[in-house]
Amino acid sequence: MNKLWKILVTFGVAMLLSAVFLCVYNFHESNVAYENSQTALSALKILIPDIPDIPENPEDTYVEHLYEIQENAKRDVLAESEERLKESESYEPEMTSVELDGRYYCGYITLETIGLELPVLNNWSYANLNIAPCRYEGTPETHDLIIAAHNYNSHFGMIKNLNDGDEIVFTDCNGVKYHYTVTHMEYIDGYSVEQMSENNSEWDLTLFTCTLNGQSRVTIRAKLNE
Repeated sequence: MNKLWKILVTFGVAMLLSAVFLCVYNFHESNVAYENSQTALSALKILIPDIPDIPENPEDTYVEHLYEIQENAKRDVLAESEERLKESESYEPEMTSVELDGRYYCGYITLETIGLELPVLNNWSYANLNIAPCRYEGTPETHDLIIAAHNYNSHFGMIKNLNDGDEIVFTDCNGVKYHYTVTHMEYIDGYSVEQMSENNSEWDLTLFTCTLNGQSRVTIRAKLNE
């Protein structure tokens, strides 16, 4: 009986130590990821043109001029996308990107409700996810942008706290800001990859990250503001 008790105690202590180690490791990884992403974000903001958001009722010539710049930028991006689509039915739209330390970024995302602003890498990979959120597929112009990130609290670990009506802003490398409104959150089975991009006509932006056990994906859906 004493031998069995010792085995159980030893096993319990080992499990407890493993849990503590895992928590410390995840906390460390989250901090490293945050530092990496914020360093990239600072450099990215220097390179991306700053086109201010425009009030609904411009009151002077200067504001009207800024409004014209923003609208022209959006129009040029959409025109280029449409032209390429006409040239080839199999065309897969790319996004303007900026190179930093050998990695390419397509913009940055602002989640003011949960206090996050993060750069977005243009291509998805496990190595890139350790640096910042990644464009999984799609673009803002084609209304099917999907962004993935690790579940670190410094990345997308807190997106489960977003509510319907919250705003998400994505700023591309041309300085164009896309304002989205959260419509709903859902959990998708970790093996149901196709569900992530199904019914794209119902939303324009998707954010997702894995749950702590890795079995499901916390998925945020949002619509582009008209």
